[in-house]
Amino acid sequence: MIMVENNLLTCIPLGLQTLHGSQLSLVRASPEYIDFIYDCYQNDSFMDLYRLTQSRTVLKKEIQDRLKNEQTKLPQELKRIEWVILKHEKQQQTPIGLAALADHQVTHRRAEFLLGFPCTLHRVGSLGLEASLLVLEFAFNLAGLNKVTSFVYGYNLDAQRNTIHLGFKQEGFFAQHIQTESGFIDLYQNGLLRADFLNNKKLGSLARRLLKRDITQPQIPLVKPASKDLLEQLDLKLKVLPYKI
Repeated sequence: MIMVENNLLTCIPLGLQTLHGSQLSLVRASPEYIDFIYDCYQNDSFMDLYRLTQSRTVLKKEIQDRLKNEQTKLPQELKRIEWVILKHEKQQQTPIGLAALADHQVTHRRAEFLLGFPCTLHRVGSLGLEASLLVLEFAFNLAGLNKVTSFVYGYNLDAQRNTIHLGFKQEGFFAQHIQTESGFIDLYQNGLLRADFLNNKKLGSLARRLLKRDITQPQIPLVKPASKDLLEQLDLKLKVLPYKI
């Protein structure tokens, strides 16, 4: 990804940058947030909505080691990326949720969208919508995905309504599709195509209100690729930041 700041061109590996919103920021999951992530993974009521198949018996040290190892790899290598959702509160940022693009299929340019908040107070209002807009902006405008999918458990009707509200289309309903300790549960399958995302005026309006920018109208990259003549014309200096692991 190429960014321009202070007349310098900066190259940042895709997926390592922080996603900035008005109330929230999304940062790549790392050992720095191990306490919060571990608490999320141990929260049965949250994980039953976020990722039902996630092991609840995994040790904190195992999660920490995994996160540490993932810092040496790019999300493209892992074929997924998980973010910690941070809420801006005065002079600090507090972790309040998790978001992810999982099962990234490079050939088919698609990935699965996940998002959730352990605290029910954070599930009301605009926090979930803002976090969703940030993930979709990354998926379609930065990662170049053609499709984002969302699987919602049958008992999570609020999530299904919110998913449709974001512009996803329900593509399937699988009755008694997953077996759990309490029995079989239904599963909704939803999908959002890049073309539909870019033509969604409702999402554009919501993004302008919450993010102060229209994510359905991505800006044309300044340099693609940067020629010597263009650099001289713009009087820019090229600066490449090394990827630190």
